[in-house]
Amino acid sequence: MRKLLVSAAVIALAASSALSAARAADMSFERALNADREPQNWLLHHKNYQGHRFSALKEINTGTVGSLRLAFTVGLGGLQSGGRYAQGNLEATPLVDNGMMYIPDGWGSVYAIDVSSGKKAEIKWKFDPGVDRAWAGDVACCGVNNRGVAFWKDKIISIALDGRIFALNRATGEVIWERKVAEPALGETVTLAPLVIRDLAIIGSAGGEFGIRGWIDATDLNTGKQAWRTYTIPGAGEPGNETWKDGKEHWKHGGASVWVTATYDPETETIYQGIGNAGPDYDPEYRPGDNKWAASVLALDPNNGKIKWGFQYTPNDPYDYDEISEHQIINAKVNGEDRKLVVHGARNGFYYVLDRVNGAFVAGKQYVDQLTWTRGLDPKTGRPLDYDPDKDVQPYVAGSHPSRANPSATRCPSTPGGKNWEPAAYNPELNLIYIPSSEGCNQLDLVAQADFVDQGGTVKPRDRFTGGAGKPLQQTTGSIKALDPVTGEIKAVARTDLPNWSGVLATGGNLIFTGLWEGALVAYDGRTLRELWRFDTGCGVVAPPISYAVNGKQYVAVAAGPKWQATTRPESLKLANACSMVYVFTL
Repeated sequence: MRKLLVSAAVIALAASSALSAARAADMSFERALNADREPQNWLLHHKNYQGHRFSALKEINTGTVGSLRLAFTVGLGGLQSGGRYAQGNLEATPLVDNGMMYIPDGWGSVYAIDVSSGKKAEIKWKFDPGVDRAWAGDVACCGVNNRGVAFWKDKIISIALDGRIFALNRATGEVIWERKVAEPALGETVTLAPLVIRDLAIIGSAGGEFGIRGWIDATDLNTGKQAWRTYTIPGAGEPGNETWKDGKEHWKHGGASVWVTATYDPETETIYQGIGNAGPDYDPEYRPGDNKWAASVLALDPNNGKIKWGFQYTPNDPYDYDEISEHQIINAKVNGEDRKLVVHGARNGFYYVLDRVNGAFVAGKQYVDQLTWTRGLDPKTGRPLDYDPDKDVQPYVAGSHPSRANPSATRCPSTPGGKNWEPAAYNPELNLIYIPSSEGCNQLDLVAQADFVDQGGTVKPRDRFTGGAGKPLQQTTGSIKALDPVTGEIKAVARTDLPNWSGVLATGGNLIFTGLWEGALVAYDGRTLRELWRFDTGCGVVAPPISYAVNGKQYVAVAAGPKWQATTRPESLKLANACSMVYVFTL
């Protein structure tokens, strides 16, 4: 079923290999730790381990961005249909190392692209993992996605939707080894870019809407074998398992999936992994209790996967407010004291500041326009004010979530958030964090969830396991908000007609770049968020922009391609071009 296809521009493989080797040093742990010292390159998924997505390059700035022009484009594949999806998506962050770009399409085909001339691009090789698209696409929760690759020594580490991880020769694209990590037959898929720390590649499983039990997994890159695995829902006898109070072991199918790359703090030797929603999404009466560690952040030792601490944002979550997106690492003064912090723009509509050493709540503040599910956060614990520790099924604000007695409700923010997977950015020079998000509300309709077969019911793996569905009330809009990273105070706002699904890039030129669903790449002033420049790609942009330099010249690049269907899209978007392209801009 799986045939590995490696297509290389066989025109001069030996020559291109020698060229690559001459241009780029192997990716070492030391280079990764000091990625910001190479502003010309984009070496890690989030630019640095801390998740800042900040490029220090300044040639393109508030004064020059008006002259930004298209340098070249690169056409990619990945538009093929699969299962219930009409096409693959393009959500990946490209990596760039000394004039070579590496990017996957939604089906996990990896492209090595020579961008060193600055005027055109040449695909040196393409690796196709040979996914059975009809089979794997049918189990993917929310589209055919692949968010990126990673560097390790002279290898590219990549994943495929059907649960495999690969080590590829960086010069040729040849497969060194592959490992099956997830099991789609049980509802597990993999969509995130690997996080490589030393000789370990850390990934996790998506599939919370299919009744999986989430996990985080490390592969030893020297051997291609498992180094450790940590389940995001504690098993019987483990701390936190007592928060699943149903009495029928529903934790075994409780979701808490993982589908966005973690951040890493070398100061405390800790990774911070956002965790997805509990399953079933909208029927908390099926799973009474807080349901740890769904809708949380987990701090883990990357060497062995041991959990150091966890912080749960929405206990007994009835809203599908999973918190998988990146958790950024900053050092700052709080009340005059130096603190090590991890911060997060949450899907539930609040911005959180936590002590990254012990997980203690430092501050929290609403950042979305409308938030109706709770009246605020407890200033000491960070728990929702409407959380009742004496109740196993949380009431929160009346009418904000459905129940089996009243199966329809309206909640704000809507299903996508707040902030979904799309990454934020932090500018350390301006000391501002930029949160991309959706604005609006929607209706939830509950359908009581049946048990899995192993619990006496009829639901099988790969059956939908959500306990209902969200329904749009009106067209949601989007925003980017510049926040004080310690207090969450909003300093500036940019509004968009549609939700932001691209994420943001911050630069040393005091610019913010983002893509719009309707097809534009836009640049804003980093202080005021006033729009300064835009370019219509003709494709939906739902991938994060990056910036890099070759021979001292700065470029901005973004992948542009289709997005999964949404019932509230304007008619013009329903007729939008199906495309899969990388756009590169320069002065």
